[in-house]
Amino acid sequence: MGFSVFQNIIVTSDAPVEALKNKILTALFSNNTHRLKGLLEQANDTAKDPELGETDEKYLRQALTALVKYKPLINDHPTLNKQAAQLKNLLADKVRQADPGHMTYEHWENQLDIAPWQRPCIFSEAITFQMTSGCSNFCRRCNEWALPKVRNHFSYDAVNTFMDTFLAHGNTDLALYGGSDPLDWCDDSRDITHVLSRLGETCNFSLLTKIPKGKGNLAKALTKAGIPMSVSLTGRNRDRIFGLEQQMGHAFTKQHATADLLIPAGLDEDFSTVKPSITDSYGTEISPDGCFVIIPAFTSALHPFGHKKIRITSKTTFIPRKKIGRPALLVDYFKPLEVVTEQGNSILPWLLDVQAENILFDNGRDELTPPGMRSIREYFDIFSDKARLKRKSLIPSVVKRIKAKYLNTHSLHDLCPLKKNAMKNEILDHVRFTRKDVVAQARTCSISFFLAAICAYVQHQPVKCKIIRHLTLQEFKQLKKEIRNPDLDPIAQTLENPGFDPWPLFRYYALGLVHHGPIKQVEQFIQACPAVFHPEKDRFIPAALAP
Repeated sequence: MGFSVFQNIIVTSDAPVEALKNKILTALFSNNTHRLKGLLEQANDTAKDPELGETDEKYLRQALTALVKYKPLINDHPTLNKQAAQLKNLLADKVRQADPGHMTYEHWENQLDIAPWQRPCIFSEAITFQMTSGCSNFCRRCNEWALPKVRNHFSYDAVNTFMDTFLAHGNTDLALYGGSDPLDWCDDSRDITHVLSRLGETCNFSLLTKIPKGKGNLAKALTKAGIPMSVSLTGRNRDRIFGLEQQMGHAFTKQHATADLLIPAGLDEDFSTVKPSITDSYGTEISPDGCFVIIPAFTSALHPFGHKKIRITSKTTFIPRKKIGRPALLVDYFKPLEVVTEQGNSILPWLLDVQAENILFDNGRDELTPPGMRSIREYFDIFSDKARLKRKSLIPSVVKRIKAKYLNTHSLHDLCPLKKNAMKNEILDHVRFTRKDVVAQARTCSISFFLAAICAYVQHQPVKCKIIRHLTLQEFKQLKKEIRNPDLDPIAQTLENPGFDPWPLFRYYALGLVHHGPIKQVEQFIQACPAVFHPEKDRFIPAALAP
């Protein structure tokens, strides 16, 4: 590309084994058997490591699942067939050789490479605390790709230290599971009831369990103790769960109660389509494998977990503010995130690379948007003339609401100059956003910001772009058929028409950057209309007007 847009995206680190998994996928997608042989040799060498971590083993299992999906290609090449079989056997050995032990808190902390400022953030922003590695259920459609068979436990003292630390940092509502089942955790005669009973009513930690075989009495004990939990139903545990309910005369709260989960995951991943995000949380995850940043992502070959998992090290410069449940769905995934840094709370200046991937995967179809989440196509609707006129009609009620916020405990005369100015600016900002020229400018800036992020992404992520091209090829071909002469007029000139729906053209240019399309025209547009995100306005504005 003719100019540098490196500053328009924040590149997050990939684990080496994650990068290897992506390279294996690109070799499969392109039928590059010569390349695949070398990559599978690396995968097998990696699988032989007795100290292989939980997350890295999951990446290898994802690669193995992809190899199974491409079985005809593998079977046609004896060497590949032998290598795939070896990888399968090596991973099976991990299961057979697993000898569950108990990890102390000190051991967990000593294996980390974190800076002093990160430690409180890891606990305050935690969304998941996984007390074991591996799972006794090994569900086919596990979105966490949980490892078969329990491999490791935190010790009872370690769990108590974690719990006390969460509470000390004001974190009382995180999930006690992840790539594990909370009822699998134990330490001698102690189980999850001992942990939660000790805490009493000081927290609202959530439990989601399949109720593993042999844990029926434990589930009954949790129910009797009044500890809330939800049961995830699958075809494998349905009869057992219903039998326990009949014995107790009490029904469990259920999730995933349909015969099939909505989103294929785990061993059912097809590596050829994009599904809605499974993870609906931003924050950190703590497990025996370490601590990670979690960013939701559309479920695909690129992110089979339904999220991007980033290991936290001393070089990690930010940790996302915790958002779970509905508040997480309300986060616009295409806007810079609210984070904690060494300097305090802030908003990132640019998008993360995983957010650029989400933009590229979001085709605007309703079935791809989880309920409660706003898609980028829906976001473009705020720039329509209908939405502008609606905002104009609401000026009196909005002004009243803003004044009530600032004048709830003070009169206008007693309001300090800073707050008085803030109230005035908030009112003016709403009024201005009812003007045609301001709305048109905001729409142009939004599209410029998104395309600049994708430009930077393409420069930084050549391997991942191959995966995205494979997954979006049919959509891009269809766009090229539907959009006539998209490259004749300058992009900014086209966007000046307030009645113009920008969505199809935006999709064409966004995917075109990945598919080697009209790159030069997009570059010219970004250079002519550089944009930044304004957190207070919650909008994209010209870079020249940035505060």
